Amino acid sequence: MNDADCLRWRTSMAELETAATDVSADDVPELAGRLEALKLRLVLRVQTSAAAPAGEKGEDRLLDAKQAAALLGVKKSWIYDHSPELSPIPLPGRLLRFSEAKVRRWMRRTSG
Repeated sequence: MNDADCLRWRTSMAELETAATDVSADDVPELAGRLEALKLRLVLRVQTSAAAPAGEKGEDRLLDAKQAAALLGVKKSWIYDHSPELSPIPLPGRLLRFSEAKVRRWMRRTSG
């Protein structure tokens, strides 16, 4: 990341912190949920980069249950029933998201 990019995200974060003081009480849960999702994406990015072998490093995506089910070729209910095996990431509002990289690793591990 170059200096201009670093300055841009730091400025954006400062603006967000300032704007957060003006958020209405009704909008706080949505904002908190979106910030939590952003935090999780950043954590996944760091974890995936650190854990991936050379040449396999890349962006990870958070999948909802429908997307994870499509990837595995199963029903959405199967994803929820087997979610502990897939290490879901809980979000506010009882939502679960699944790391695409972890789902793919689970597929490789269990398919052969």
